[in-house]
Amino acid sequence: MDPTLYKAAMRGNIGDAYFILADHLKRDEENGYQVTPKGNTVLHVAALYGHSYFVGEALKITPALLCCQNKKNETGLHIAANEGHTEVVRVLLACVEDHNTKEKLTRMTDASGDTALHKAVRSQHLDVVKLLVKEDSEFEFPPNHAQDTLLYLAAESGFHDALTNILECCKKPTYTADCIRSLWQWNKSLCEEPDLWGWNSLHYAVKLGLEDVVSDMLRWKQSLVYLPTGSENDWTTTIHIAASEGDVNMIYKLLNHRLDCWDMLDSNSQNALHVSVLNNQDEVVRFLLDSDKCDSLVDEPDSDGNTPLHLLSASGNHVPELINHPRAKKMSFNKENQTPLDIAL
Repeated sequence: MDPTLYKAAMRGNIGDAYFILADHLKRDEENGYQVTPKGNTVLHVAALYGHSYFVGEALKITPALLCCQNKKNETGLHIAANEGHTEVVRVLLACVEDHNTKEKLTRMTDASGDTALHKAVRSQHLDVVKLLVKEDSEFEFPPNHAQDTLLYLAAESGFHDALTNILECCKKPTYTADCIRSLWQWNKSLCEEPDLWGWNSLHYAVKLGLEDVVSDMLRWKQSLVYLPTGSENDWTTTIHIAASEGDVNMIYKLLNHRLDCWDMLDSNSQNALHVSVLNNQDEVVRFLLDSDKCDSLVDEPDSDGNTPLHLLSASGNHVPELINHPRAKKMSFNKENQTPLDIAL
């Protein structure tokens, strides 16, 4: 590659008194693209050094650079994802107006069978992972040539946030559920093992709304429903997770296996009704209030003395079923000697 062009790409310089990028790239279109010994085009080089503006300008002049691959079959998107250059990834995706072309770009694989998302997960660049998953959430992203799936790469490296993001954004829950079920059937005790954040497989299955997986696990060992998740001083439970997600079906499933799990408290002494109010999950609030077994949740104080009605007053929301509940008429004072009415006023 011409030293002047290479240096410009390294520095992100699109033009000065001695150099005009457009002139070089138009010349390349006529004579073939200049590349480095690794087969990198000027776009690869700019992506490597994180120059998003240069990348955008280069693609305005020569759009065909977008899908050019080097000797390892890597595109500029592969390079940017591997380096964690979020803005470069954003620009590359924004430069593609045609949906089919964008889909082709995100699904292109290098010589190892890795997509750009594989690269981002392996290098632990969460912002890039989120961008790429959001861009192509319908794709299952099959394993690479080493048979490593995205889920495996994230789990093996302890990349907790990426694992959660991929599972949450997956548009094919059956595919996700099948993966989890296969692992669980291979070694059932895996669902009891917590990760670094104190979450086990059941907690994740509850959060993701995988009802069949949850049922399988609880049929195997019902006591799993009582295992808390989190750290020593900040932990929660399965029914709290379901309540915070607004998943009424999951709460019903949990209660169907262990009816008394509605009675569980988290590290702040809050019950599921507290959590559903805090997360504005009105449907869960109504579901819990519809069961006379959960009446005692209404006036139960947390560690600050606040009942769910105190929290509702602070939120400014209006849930008639809770406000008009017979037990809500009881004068409940928190540790600041306030009633729900005091907070509302």
